[in-house]
Amino acid sequence: MQRNFAGIFVEADAPEFLEADIEPAREVIDLNTLDVKGLLADYERRQAIFDTAPFDPAGDELRFYPDGFTIWSGFPGNGKTSLLRQFACHLMRAEKRVFIASLEENPMDVFYRLAAVALGTQNPTEDGLQWCVDHWHDKLRLWSYRRGIAEHARLLAVIRVLARQGVTHAIIDSLARLDVHSGDWEAQRLFGNSLEATAAIAHVHVHLVAHPRKLMNSAQEPDLNDVAGSADIGRLADNVLFVRKKPEGAVVGDLSPMQILVRKQRYHTGACNSIEGYFDRRSKQFKPHLHDMGIIEYLPPGAYGRPMYPGARA
Repeated sequence: MQRNFAGIFVEADAPEFLEADIEPAREVIDLNTLDVKGLLADYERRQAIFDTAPFDPAGDELRFYPDGFTIWSGFPGNGKTSLLRQFACHLMRAEKRVFIASLEENPMDVFYRLAAVALGTQNPTEDGLQWCVDHWHDKLRLWSYRRGIAEHARLLAVIRVLARQGVTHAIIDSLARLDVHSGDWEAQRLFGNSLEATAAIAHVHVHLVAHPRKLMNSAQEPDLNDVAGSADIGRLADNVLFVRKKPEGAVVGDLSPMQILVRKQRYHTGACNSIEGYFDRRSKQFKPHLHDMGIIEYLPPGAYGRPMYPGARA
């Protein structure tokens, strides 16, 4: 396509044509118009809105802000899916609404396993499951997906619609189940941009499970480039986390040493550090200390057979 520019025909993407359409006043911010008091107040307000994880409940090391996305990676059997289940319970205990698209499990199995984590048991009872239904019915949304390749565009549309109903966190497990070919890096880059745009438009935080590349050995420290597929997804993410068993740690009873390696953190401290603790196979929960014998309770006291209020009997 050609356009007439100053009496000369030029291509529509020619520098002369593009530059003629530029008005600096529309393209750049005039610092003279800034209200610095309002700017500071708005920045501090946005930085105060965040959620945390069960392995760092105070948010000292890592924070999840609206409008962003986090990559969770780790080899099978190292605990990332279990940790994500506990993360969902942690969010719902804080009265947050969560959407889970677990593309590798039956949605009813997802609910059962979430209940096991919340109740701190491997074998939830019918009563315990009912407690979860009653307590989560307005907080938890499970995608009714049944195996196979999922359409990423439809999934992102579901997230945007649910965000209008109050969902603030969306968990996608995993990238390998989406219709984004693992060898098509450009398609993955475009998907990463679509994911980022959805998070920003919907004001949610999206959590994407992306499997890692094969490391040379189990003791090798993973980095940002060890997420499988296009490195652009990791570059676009706000946080990149690797969940793994601590290489030199010894299993003590039901407790296995666990590490959450922060390999990218765009906001908060920006530090790429390691958060350590133990995964308790009995309760299906992460514990910060070896001698934490109790379970973390994510439901009302009645779910654990205790009185709902002082003076009542269980």
